[in-house]
Amino acid sequence: MHLVFGSAMKYYKNESDAEDAVMDIYEKIVVKTLTSDVSYFKSWLYTVTRNHCLEKLRKIGTHAPKKAQAESMFYEDSFHPDAYDVGKQKDEQVNVLHDCINQLESLQKTCVDLFYFKKLAYAEIAEHLNLKIGQVRSRIQNGRRNLKICLEKNTPIH
Repeated sequence: MHLVFGSAMKYYKNESDAEDAVMDIYEKIVVKTLTSDVSYFKSWLYTVTRNHCLEKLRKIGTHAPKKAQAESMFYEDSFHPDAYDVGKQKDEQVNVLHDCINQLESLQKTCVDLFYFKKLAYAEIAEHLNLKIGQVRSRIQNGRRNLKICLEKNTPIH
């Protein structure tokens, strides 16, 4: 049971959702073991757990409001200058952040700037740049990924 819970936690990052998933999964496996020929129970159980969690996350993701998704991305601490330590170290970290932003592809850089620093919504950015909302979302997500990679390479570990 603790292995199923641990796997569910990996997907949900939330104890109550993981606990609910464990209960759902154990209800499923009672029925499935009657109709399935299971040779390797542990790997089979992991597969059932993974599929259950992914299925639930997909259902949640398709019904989650776009504004909530945008807000959750907006509050990612590592991309806000205010998230850094105070003093000289903050200045160095903010400089690294801005250097990394300047290395982004042009549209990624513009979308990231408009979203995080100008605080525009996806729809406003899309209208401003004459893009589709999906293209804006993609540019921001790719920009975030590239920023994370750049920051990990350039931020000294203390």
